[in-house]
Amino acid sequence: MTALRYFPATEEEDNGIAPHQDGNCITFVFQDEAGGLEVCRDGVSWIPATPKPGAIVVNVGDVIQVLSNNKFKSATHRVIRPKGRSRYSYAFFYNLLGEKMVEPLLQFTEHLGELPKYRKFQYGEYMQLRMRNKSHPPENPKDVIHITHYSIN
Repeated sequence: MTALRYFPATEEEDNGIAPHQDGNCITFVFQDEAGGLEVCRDGVSWIPATPKPGAIVVNVGDVIQVLSNNKFKSATHRVIRPKGRSRYSYAFFYNLLGEKMVEPLLQFTEHLGELPKYRKFQYGEYMQLRMRNKSHPPENPKDVIHITHYSIN
């Protein structure tokens, strides 16, 4: 799946896309010189993904986080529309088919002597839960479904 996003110039800086984690496998982002993509470092502060000519931003999604048993993390990120500038970005999202089952790979669990940190789940079910977060937002923000829904404590 691909997406071309255009954020027109405004006199106010605003949040083009709210903080989130990608629910897919991996995302490749091509952004123009206006920038605006930011990554949350410690749950509080935001670091800009400063555009560099010819560079591609690679976001690990929730599926890779599960497959790697948390060795690779799905980073929380957002897009800020820079004040007075329009912004273009082009993203390519790699997703699984909905019927695919997802669980930590043996290379990241058994072969390393570690227990799985996630239970097996169907990718389509997870995506439906994420869509429900948007179509019917829970009253309590703590009830929003994230990949941690499948965590083994």
